[in-house]
Amino acid sequence: MNTEADSGTELTSQTRGQLIRAAVAGNFAEWYDFGVYGVVASSVAAHFFPSGDPTTALLSTYAVFALTYVSRPLGGLVAGWIGDTWGRRASLTITIVLMCTATALIGVLPTYAAMGVGAPALLLACRLLQGLGAGGEYGSAASFLYEHSSPRTRARNISYLVASTFLGVLAAVGVASLTSAVLGNAAFDAWGWRILFLLALPLGAIGIYVRLRVQETPQFRQLAHARGSRNQRATPIRDAFGQQWKTMLVFFFVVAVYALITPTVSSYFTTFLKGPGQMSSSDAYSITLITDGILVVAALAGGRIMERVGLHRLMVGGAAFVAVFSVPAFVIAAQGYVGGIVGGVILATGKGMLAVPAALAIAYMFPTETRVTAGSFAYNATVVLFGGSGPLLGVWLNSQVGSEYVFGVYLSAVALVSVIAASVGRLRLKHPAGSVSTLPAEGDAVAPS
Repeated sequence: MNTEADSGTELTSQTRGQLIRAAVAGNFAEWYDFGVYGVVASSVAAHFFPSGDPTTALLSTYAVFALTYVSRPLGGLVAGWIGDTWGRRASLTITIVLMCTATALIGVLPTYAAMGVGAPALLLACRLLQGLGAGGEYGSAASFLYEHSSPRTRARNISYLVASTFLGVLAAVGVASLTSAVLGNAAFDAWGWRILFLLALPLGAIGIYVRLRVQETPQFRQLAHARGSRNQRATPIRDAFGQQWKTMLVFFFVVAVYALITPTVSSYFTTFLKGPGQMSSSDAYSITLITDGILVVAALAGGRIMERVGLHRLMVGGAAFVAVFSVPAFVIAAQGYVGGIVGGVILATGKGMLAVPAALAIAYMFPTETRVTAGSFAYNATVVLFGGSGPLLGVWLNSQVGSEYVFGVYLSAVALVSVIAASVGRLRLKHPAGSVSTLPAEGDAVAPS
């Protein structure tokens, strides 16, 4: 199969569409699965963490949310080893099977009333499995699309992957909003939330089917051939930490703001609207639906913009936007339904500006031999520290300080760290990694900064 990366020529629209569908279909399913928990957190809290204090129950629910992130770097290493040793298709298939199975199981778990402490323990086990799947998905999918694309179209193709992530979360919010409206808030909180988790099975089956129908990337095929001809054993984990640790460190802080704002918009913001914003579930879900819809458009636009301005400039610009406008966004969002929409749009704009450069950097900054391993681990390490703790910290800060803008201050501070890191590591963001040992340097690049 001829590919852009093989020959430097354009893919046919049919082949290009098939490759994009393979990446985005599974990615959509996985991020629907991962997003559902955050969307229905307040409903889950009552069934698995009963408490006389709703804040305590919600903190317990988000603690499980945070602990799930701990397994993501491990998932990144496992999927990375598979992807850099056996191929991108292999890691993509394993991650979606893990994610969809764990998600569907949550939909049939017994509650605390039926099983006692075993219920939250099983919930945690399922969430840890979800974390393993999520940890390997994004790096594998980004590498798959990156290596099937020419330098001219990489940003645009990655934007479809990013958009599918937001569409997955958007679908979770949409199904939650529709189910809540049809069943009523009481029935939804009692049992209707389970429907969202069970939908993982058909979505996952579609994703697996599409992914099994595409070929391996040209760069990995070249890498496998070079290893075979030299009788060279793949050691991606050792090579990633031995040769790429400086780049991984730069990446960690550059992407910190995106790692934090992602659960802020997709999960915590809904809780914020229902808490300090004092909105009903249906109103909060409808606002989140609007903001996630904006994210899809922003991601697609971001790919085109980055083709013109480059990864570095868009990353710095997005982080600076978040640093300036996070506090006003939360202050405005606490002022009622219209304020919630405006605040959500502001946060979604910042997240949309960061999404494509963050995803492209996973593959762009690391060489072929360690691309999935180094990219996945570095991405998920920053997600653990900043993303996993975000909703938990938000609920805790609001309960302690009682101010609608306090979490915005924290988000702004992390954004400033990313601006500084992007400036310090600008050379790594301006020039793509090629291959460090078994392949000749590729010399390709996206639009210059």
